[in-house]
Amino acid sequence: MNRRFLRVAVTMLFCITLLGLTGCWDSVELNRRAVVTGVAIDRGPSEEEKYELSFQVVVADEISGKNARGTSPVAVYTGRGRSMFEALADASRQTARFLSLGHVRVLVISEKFGREGIKDIMDVLERESETRLTSFMFISKGQTAKDSMTTMTVFSKIPANDLVEKLETTSRQFGYNFKMEVDDVVRGLQIPGGGPLINGVLVSGDEKKSDTNDNLKSIAPKATLKVTGIAAFKADKLVGWLEGSEAVGTALIKNKITQMPLLVKRGQGNYVAFNVYLSQVKVEAEADNPEDPLITIKITQQAGLKESPNNLDLTNPKVLNDLSKLVEQETEKQLTAALTAARRMNSDFLGFGEAVKRDNKKGWKLVENHWEQIFKKCRVKYEIDAVIRHTDMRSSSFQAN
Repeated sequence: MNRRFLRVAVTMLFCITLLGLTGCWDSVELNRRAVVTGVAIDRGPSEEEKYELSFQVVVADEISGKNARGTSPVAVYTGRGRSMFEALADASRQTARFLSLGHVRVLVISEKFGREGIKDIMDVLERESETRLTSFMFISKGQTAKDSMTTMTVFSKIPANDLVEKLETTSRQFGYNFKMEVDDVVRGLQIPGGGPLINGVLVSGDEKKSDTNDNLKSIAPKATLKVTGIAAFKADKLVGWLEGSEAVGTALIKNKITQMPLLVKRGQGNYVAFNVYLSQVKVEAEADNPEDPLITIKITQQAGLKESPNNLDLTNPKVLNDLSKLVEQETEKQLTAALTAARRMNSDFLGFGEAVKRDNKKGWKLVENHWEQIFKKCRVKYEIDAVIRHTDMRSSSFQAN
């Protein structure tokens, strides 16, 4: 009798368990989804239309080639509302399919919104289950964010993918721009006394012709989508742009440089070009007295000589040593430029406060409420060691003969 009762009980429990496996109540079939690859967030003209969201949607038939009609490979739909969710609902009225945000690769925020504050935007992006924390973030410099979503590009049919590829190329080889994802920006908002860093994006050229196929029919495109400087924030508000040495120095301190070109001046009108292919950086603090900390930036660099338009004897160790010293001096100038910019903007986006907190947690609690004042005058020391590892395909130029 006990066995029979046990069998019945197990059977009933198994049936009850199956009831929870009936499927997803909110599932949407793939052929009912519109895949969104990029989202642009602009500031609307009023509080009733505070958010203007533009969604770059893939036209699958044009991408695959099957049943292609020769139209644009993407379409952009714009919705407006008092909140981001309301703007999304407004945009959905324009498309026959559900806007699917699970494949968003690029999020662009207008500079106007950036200066007003992005904390509410970031809260939505982190909270929404469909969005990806690995999407790359950009600030549209001096233009609407929508412009970045409506520019036809040469190397990729989908503009959002083209922007991602450009960022990956410049971050790996030639520039100070580095990958900044949604999660990185959220963490940057929590830097004490500082804020996040976000790449800039810009449409250069004739913006009126950027959204048509005519932009691709000439050797020189009428409009080009490009990665530009770095937007620096204080808390959640954009406070300035980093370009040139300021941006390079910032990327160095954040230990984000993979490779970069470096030009040093030697004599009157003579320059020597290097490829710095390895930079290892540590930011340390001596904060026994947290009111007067010493920040030490230690950098080890390896470089290869790429251009030497003069008759330098590159087989001479002393010449290479002198060039190494010039590389170190130029690197120090870049670091100083970054520090000067951060102090001018009154934002510790360099992370010096975090270094003080790591060194002296108890002391940090005494200064965190007025760290801004300490950051403006704290002592900073550079320890730079640069080594020229090679001179590329030849040791001496034919000009030395």
